Amino acid sequence: MATTSAGLGTPKGMTRRRAETRRRVMAAAYEVFTELGIRDAPVELICDRAGFTRGAFYSNFASKEELFLAIYETEMQERAERLRVAVDQAARAADPGSPGRIDRVLREAGLLFMESLAADETWYLLNAEFRAQAMRQPELRGPTAAAEGRFHDALADILQNLLGRLDLRLTVDPRSAVVTIVALYETMLERAILDELPEKADSRYLTEVLPRLFTALIAPGQ
Repeated sequence: MATTSAGLGTPKGMTRRRAETRRRVMAAAYEVFTELGIRDAPVELICDRAGFTRGAFYSNFASKEELFLAIYETEMQERAERLRVAVDQAARAADPGSPGRIDRVLREAGLLFMESLAADETWYLLNAEFRAQAMRQPELRGPTAAAEGRFHDALADILQNLLGRLDLRLTVDPRSAVVTIVALYETMLERAILDELPEKADSRYLTEVLPRLFTALIAPGQ
């Protein structure tokens, strides 16, 4: 898992040695959080996996919650960048003169957006756990909203760039479009998990309903 130079991933101006310590703690925490959940993950176990003392942990992070937000920033920045590249490739690969080009590009882009939000069930469950905790703890709400907002802004930028290339536009403001897509995606994924669907990524919720919502928010450019 790479570190980031923005947000909470890796603060600017940090020495290379401290950045490496921070990266190792984050990588170890990701493993432990995945195994035990955020609430039940002992700081001692994270430190043991990373090969550091508690002092190294607390010199970089004030709490497990701050640590998870750093992991979130890194994960989402990486996912947004992968999405940007994938959407660009999809747009370039489509034959400009082929019938149905726009529909195919939009459908593929919609599915790519869905995949970027939660590539696996484990990551979604960690996010759901943390968000529930943030809802209960007022001091976590601001940082959590800010971290999510940066990811939503990145998605909105990717979406607007794609639509501009296709001479299309959103029928609502970009942030509202992304928030709507993300919210429905998470609801559908939660439903798929609770229904214990064998292939959640291929369920009709994600392959039929969400792409249709995606296109419903789009109109010809002006």
